[in-house]
This record gives sequence, C-alpha cells and structure tokens, in this order.
Amino acid sequence: MTALEELGAKAQLVSTAEPLERADKIILPPSLSYRRMLGSLRDRGLAEPLIRAIDDNRPILGIGGGLNVLFDVSYEDQQHTGLGVVHGKVARFEFGSHPASRHFSVPHQGWNQVHWAMDCALFEGLESGAYFYFDHCVHPEPLDTRAVAATTNHCVDFTSVIHQKNVYGTVFLPERSDSAGRTVLRNFVEL
Repeated sequence: MTALEELGAKAQLVSTAEPLERADKIILPPSLSYRRMLGSLRDRGLAEPLIRAIDDNRPILGIGGGLNVLFDVSYEDQQHTGLGVVHGKVARFEFGSHPASRHFSVPHQGWNQVHWAMDCALFEGLESGAYFYFDHCVHPEPLDTRAVAATTNHCVDFTSVIHQKNVYGTVFLPERSDSAGRTVLRNFVEL
C-alpha cells in the first residue's frame, strides 16, 4: 500500500465486493497461505467480482500468493482448487537429483535475477536480468507457455512473471525489490 501511495496511486484495501467492482485496476497482494487467501476471497464474496473484472479487461496484478490463487490448482499445502483464471498449477520446488541441489534451499529467499521471456509492459525501463526480492516455497507452472513473461533460476528454472491478456503476476515481491520493484509497480499503475 505504501509503495503505491509513494507512486501517487489511489489505493484502497477492500473487503467487500462493491469497491472491487468499481476499481480500474486490481492488485492481489502476497499471502502466506494459498488456502487462507482463497478462502478469504470466497467467504467475502470477492472471487466472482474479481473474475468479472478480469472478463471486463481490467488490469489485474497478482503478487506472490495473489498470483498463485489465479491458477487452477495449488499443491502448496495439500491440493486446493484455485480461481482458474490462468490454466496450470502451483507446485513446490522439486530439485530431484540435480547435482547442485545441495546448494539451494526452500524457501527461496533473497535477491535473484529475473530474465524476460517476452516483451511485457511491467518491464518498461528495466533490463532483463534485473534483481528482485523473492520469498516463496512454490512457483507457478502455466499450461500455456505463452503466459510465461519471465523466468528465474533457483537450482531449476521457474516462471517468475506471468502475462496473459490483462492478467499480470509476479512471484517476486515488488514492494521489497527497491527501485526495480517500484518500476514494476509504476508500470502497472500506468497501464
């Protein structure tokens, strides 16, 4: 909220459907629990207005867990059915027998590079390979690879930004990513 206000954006936290239905743009914030965030959206009657906003082509930015609930299913903590806006799943990191796996831990916390996979309005003014701050145990796996806007490597390559029509999402936390994160937020606000 503070980062948006510093950019001069009029931001409001909502807990009812009415202000969500009037919003020009919507940001789904990070959440520590996929299950709790999804439950909160459904219990407060926000899931349907959110889907209508997406259908009306209003820009949506999901951040961290806010991105994850947009997918069909998550395996973060058991299996949970999401909103199905982006087809695919949210999965835990699996390093398998990768030779470097002992050097990587979960959660993935700290700074890491993000490499563009497509032109995306969120990246305006930034170079591919910019560093952003991550704090997560799971990552999205879209079925349609055309939705993959950027990738990051944490022992394995994973999708770190998605873009599908008017839906954007970042695994990294823009508000904790210094100037690069502020640029991403500014670019979203200016869509």
